[in-house]
Amino acid sequence: MIHKSCNLCRAKDTSLLYKGRDRFHNIPGKYHLVRCRQCGLMYLDPMPTRKQLDRHYLVDYIPYSKAIDDEPNLLKRWDRRYGMYKRYCAVTQVAGREPGRVLDVGCATGNFLEAMRRHGSWQPVGVEPNRHASNYARDRLGLDVFTGTLEEAGFRDNSFDVVTMWDVLEHVTDPKATLQEVARVLRIGGILVMSLPNPETWEIGLFGSYWGGWDVPRHLHLFTHDVTARYLEEAGFELIKTISFTGRYHVFLLSLDLWARERCPRWRKVLLAALKFWPVRLLGLIFFSISDRVRLSSIMTVFARRVDK
Repeated sequence: MIHKSCNLCRAKDTSLLYKGRDRFHNIPGKYHLVRCRQCGLMYLDPMPTRKQLDRHYLVDYIPYSKAIDDEPNLLKRWDRRYGMYKRYCAVTQVAGREPGRVLDVGCATGNFLEAMRRHGSWQPVGVEPNRHASNYARDRLGLDVFTGTLEEAGFRDNSFDVVTMWDVLEHVTDPKATLQEVARVLRIGGILVMSLPNPETWEIGLFGSYWGGWDVPRHLHLFTHDVTARYLEEAGFELIKTISFTGRYHVFLLSLDLWARERCPRWRKVLLAALKFWPVRLLGLIFFSISDRVRLSSIMTVFARRVDK
């Protein structure tokens, strides 16, 4: 464990925000999430080392899902494919529909890159530090995926038209360095798309310590809207827009599941089954649409353009 100063402003002036543990995998360990009093960045202090974190990324970690075509349940297969298609549409709406080179940082098993290739004939490239997931993306989907971090990949300057980071920046030890590396490999005018847990969501008030977005110790940093905008500006990006359209219902279910495991175990399966029922999900769209409009959903997706400093 390493004590660190704030990654954004380098201050060492923090207040304790949250004490937690790995609720998803029940791996022993206690962690402190603090907030920088100077800039508002939230981060683990002390912070686990990379080696210590490896044991928290198990083979059954949720993002390491199998190929969509291999999903045996027809409804789940349709739901997952539609989710990837929504991401494809959101990216191409901002980046333009002319196919180019797209880099997915933290691509896991490659399902998003496969969607970009399938729907728009984009040239997909991935980076994934987990060897199991990166091997799967290469072997099962035939994708060009580098095993390691973005910094270790050593791509050429200005070599991509789009870079995506779906729920990734909160996992890296040095967000500032990662965004600077993204800016280096992205062409001038190129588009960065990244989704992030939103620590300003109303769901924290509902679930408290069971909110799925905490996810300690995998989530090393959490970013408010203002902190995210500052990171982007310092790295050489122009913020285009921030919306919420993916993962929000999933995080709600995760949070409810974590709460029910400890507080209401007898009714856990009933509650989750009811909320997964399609009529209930459709009603939930109204609720989440309102949350989106006031920027209080659990997941925010940020679109930014690389500018010439």
